[in-house]
Amino acid sequence: MKIRRIYCSNKDRFHNTIFVDGFNVIQADITDRSDKKKDTHNLGKTLLIHLIDFLMLKHIENKKRFFLTKGGFEGQVFFAEIQLNSGSYLVIRRTVDAPSKISFKQSKTALEGFNTNLVWDEEDMTLDKAQDYLNDKLHFDIVPKWPYRKSVTYFLRTQNDFRDIFRLDKFSRGTDKDWKPFMFDLLGFDGNLIAKKYELESELENLNRDLKTLETEANVKAGEKDKIQGLIEIKRDEKKSVESQIDQFNFYEKDKNINEDLVDGIDNQIKILNTRRYNCSYEVSKIEESLTEKLPSVDLDKLKTLFAEVELYFPKQIEKSFKSLLDFNVSVTSERNKIIQENLTNLKAELKELDANIAQQEKMKQQALSFLTKRDSYSKFKEYQKQLAQLEGNITNLEDRLAIITRTSEIEKRRTGLINKIDEQRQLTEKAIAQQCHAEIRKVFNRIIGDVLNTNGLISVTMNKEGNVEFAGDIQNPKSLAVTDEAGGTTYKKLMCMAFDISILIVYSKASFYRFVYHDGALETVEDRKKMLFIQMIRRVCSEYGLQYIMTLIDSDLPMDETGNVVPFPDDEICLRLHDRDDSGKLFKRSF
Repeated sequence: MKIRRIYCSNKDRFHNTIFVDGFNVIQADITDRSDKKKDTHNLGKTLLIHLIDFLMLKHIENKKRFFLTKGGFEGQVFFAEIQLNSGSYLVIRRTVDAPSKISFKQSKTALEGFNTNLVWDEEDMTLDKAQDYLNDKLHFDIVPKWPYRKSVTYFLRTQNDFRDIFRLDKFSRGTDKDWKPFMFDLLGFDGNLIAKKYELESELENLNRDLKTLETEANVKAGEKDKIQGLIEIKRDEKKSVESQIDQFNFYEKDKNINEDLVDGIDNQIKILNTRRYNCSYEVSKIEESLTEKLPSVDLDKLKTLFAEVELYFPKQIEKSFKSLLDFNVSVTSERNKIIQENLTNLKAELKELDANIAQQEKMKQQALSFLTKRDSYSKFKEYQKQLAQLEGNITNLEDRLAIITRTSEIEKRRTGLINKIDEQRQLTEKAIAQQCHAEIRKVFNRIIGDVLNTNGLISVTMNKEGNVEFAGDIQNPKSLAVTDEAGGTTYKKLMCMAFDISILIVYSKASFYRFVYHDGALETVEDRKKMLFIQMIRRVCSEYGLQYIMTLIDSDLPMDETGNVVPFPDDEICLRLHDRDDSGKLFKRSF
């Protein structure tokens, strides 16, 4: 497939363009470099590539960002004439006002002029049907399982598409599965190998998410299956017993159990609690009585008077001993009272707790006695019905948990199977890579890099530690055989992207595939000697393999020879010349 014409129904609003076989140049000229307000990047050389993509039936996802939908293009009808690999020609019509209505006209010969009044073979087809129609007309036998829209932008490279050889800008916001299987196919491998792996990994991710949800929300684990089954059996036995008693309307066993609880359980517990309560109360009473007792006191003055009356001597040592004794007594009594007070506090707290326990036991006794004293058997029947309902609820809950555990076990088995299948796909992919299906493309790529950069260029396909395919392009030093940092530079990255596209076209030139490539700003930042070598290589390749090459550039990017003179392109290679003198030099003949 090649591009022959891009034109508009209103020639006063657009520069109709004819592309020839071989080398095509779209050149934008700067007429006044001193005028800083003018910008050659707004002349339309890049917009043309977007218009071609539009006519190749691109789906407009964001109309606010697409330039044709920003206003000023109302009523515009655009046409593209392409040459099919069969030798016939196909005209595509698409309007700005109704971009989802596409028309086609096929003929054995090329158009004469820019004819807009055609009798259409298919008119106003929907976009999806039009893409299918064009896909059939192109009839590619290279990567035929992929629609042409998957590959067309590799041969319509904008400036944003020179950042990576293999991953275009339109894939940068997606995932690897959006482009890697296709690229694997394009390089001659079987893309189904990695597409299947991505599919299995997606399924595994979903299973992991389901498993985590089950284990977290249901609070179950696969290892609890036997435990849950045992609990279900117990609850089912209890249910049978209650059902049997209900069926027979026999409450003897329940009444007997309640009597045993009253006699052996509740009553005995109440007796124990009352005994302890009595002991605590007695101790509290004794402590409180002890705390009210006063210490014995001795009046030394009265004692001295008594000794004087009987005319006896009262020694100083006795007075001192009495004082020490009284002080000691006060100290001991104070410490004793402190300990007794702490004991009293603990006893009162225990007494309060005992009162609460006795009250609770009395309430339980009252409830049990209430059941025994019910005269109405139907009341007892309702009690059993409540128990039955509760048991059934417990069983249902346990069965639900068992079902979840069973499902969890099934998920674990499926996970194991998927992991094994993913490993199998990884091994198959490794074997495929070892077969070097891309050897011819790699050889041509290296030859092109050698012609332009005088060094080796390497395309490699490897697998990372996660088992995913990685594509790489590198520049290699021919002497040391070491990969250099040159491949990471903007200029070399661009040259490698262009070399890759051309390599694909060369290798598949004898098959039904694209036979054109459009590179926007191809020579920007490229050194003059490399520009000359690149242009020579392009001219040779186009002639030798029957390819069509379209390049855009501004005149300041034209190559210079050894003497510093600009080397212009001949007029027959310039298919469109734009300029910044006025609006007439812009692609759409206006500013916007």
